Amino acid sequence: MTISVSIVKGYYRGELVSGIFPLVKPYQDGAKGGFVTIRNPNPKAGTPPVQRVQVEKADITMLGADGEELGEHIVVDNGTQGAGIEVSTNYEAAFIQAETDDEAMDRIEETFLMLDKITDACARNVVRGLVVTGPPGIGKSFGVEKQLEAANMFRTMAGKDPKYEVVSGGVSSIGLYQKLYYNRSPENVLVFDDCDGILFDEESLNLLKAALNSGDKRRICWNKESRVLTVEDIPEAFDFEGSIIFLSNIDFERTIAKGSRIANHLEAIMSRCHYLDLEIGSMRDKLLRIKQVVRDGMLSPYQFAAEQEVQIWDFVYDNSEYLREVSLRMVKKIADFVKADPKSWEEMAESTCLQREAKFKRLLMKRQAEAAKRGIALAGV
Repeated sequence: MTISVSIVKGYYRGELVSGIFPLVKPYQDGAKGGFVTIRNPNPKAGTPPVQRVQVEKADITMLGADGEELGEHIVVDNGTQGAGIEVSTNYEAAFIQAETDDEAMDRIEETFLMLDKITDACARNVVRGLVVTGPPGIGKSFGVEKQLEAANMFRTMAGKDPKYEVVSGGVSSIGLYQKLYYNRSPENVLVFDDCDGILFDEESLNLLKAALNSGDKRRICWNKESRVLTVEDIPEAFDFEGSIIFLSNIDFERTIAKGSRIANHLEAIMSRCHYLDLEIGSMRDKLLRIKQVVRDGMLSPYQFAAEQEVQIWDFVYDNSEYLREVSLRMVKKIADFVKADPKSWEEMAESTCLQREAKFKRLLMKRQAEAAKRGIALAGV
């Protein structure tokens, strides 16, 4: 397939380049910025016809053989051998491109319902290992803990400790060994939330892989002398029979595809347990996830009027580019302000939830509006 590139503005050897050119190599990131490689049919004297043009990604458009712009779902690369341009279809992008917002929210909701079902299976020791990936602040932890609370409801009512534990933040390898030991029985579920540091520590990774092993017997060993284990009377080896849920912000599949230094370890973990990608990879998906959760009653405890819930959503949507974080946590922060001061909540939210750039953008727009009013007033004199 013949591919061309339309360049609005680019530079080759300091000279401005614009126009439509045959594409030799698609856009790539380099040490000095992005570039595309083109064939210039009319090169200047002393320059080769094949040229590497420095460009911003927003200043180029890929064109097909018919001269029409290629859709977002079309992937252009150099092929596996680098011998020529290869064109393929990104099926996810193609599907999402034709998906309405309501359809996307239903799709995301179905994925989270699947998370509920698999979490329940972990609580029953049917599923013994689950990795869940997705960006922070979209409800991974909330959904998992809600299901585990439901599974332990009768134990809680009887005054007994629940058969699950959530470990958050950093954890050392010896700390991981201890947690595995104390949650080793078949009734226990050990949840690692925001513990991605484990994936970068060789010793911790080996323990995690042993605990997630798909074999009938999962033997965990600590082959080094440890005063901590001696004091707590923890053996140097034991059989782990519980279930593990690992909640991660890292997209395993993309990290593996990029050839990360931990790619082999991530592949080993994925082969040992179930892997669920919550399919929220864009700002649109994050916003629709927030809209879906709000639609399903997230703000019900605040007892807001329907109009107030709409105002909160509109604030998040309109300021998504400048919010410090686009997440369900941010929605709750804004809801707290609405509850505290229904009339002036927006000023408080702007002061604490938006980045500095947004504040000065707002001040600049205010100044420009006042200047425009003065101009109109003078014109009317």
